[in-house]
Amino acid sequence: MLSRSWSIPITVLLVLLLSAGCIHPSGTNGVPPTPPTVVTPLPLTQAPGTSCLTTPGPLQTLPAYEDVSVTIDRNTITDDPTITARFDGGKGLGMVQRMTVTVIRSDCVTEQEFRNAPKMGDSITLMGTTGNDRVIVVLVMTSGDQYTVIDAIYPFPVRM
Repeated sequence: MLSRSWSIPITVLLVLLLSAGCIHPSGTNGVPPTPPTVVTPLPLTQAPGTSCLTTPGPLQTLPAYEDVSVTIDRNTITDDPTITARFDGGKGLGMVQRMTVTVIRSDCVTEQEFRNAPKMGDSITLMGTTGNDRVIVVLVMTSGDQYTVIDAIYPFPVRM
């Protein structure tokens, strides 16, 4: 059994703990914080017969101080029609937190892979088809901002 001398400090402590979540941090000037940007992955597969290669969406331009380059290469061998996204670096080399590459193949299979803190020369290789495949590259910066830097249809190269 608690003595009376302990009941008041325990009651005060409980009131402080329960009300702690109701205090606003100083310096916000009453403005709610901006919610973080969330990367929404695409569905992994789509039903056959549906149009899976939709029109590519808009691209975002990186600010000059965060500018980096990503190159897309297609393997020309029909037995291994891979698609490789290579991180080439740039002014914002150390500011890329994550590079996510999504390939939506002409057979409606979607593959996605990512690299955290990619370094110059890092690459992601995913399986493509001998048809037209859509490639989407999204960069998440250390600031939390997200940029779609590539979203295009890449046809399988025809060898002459």
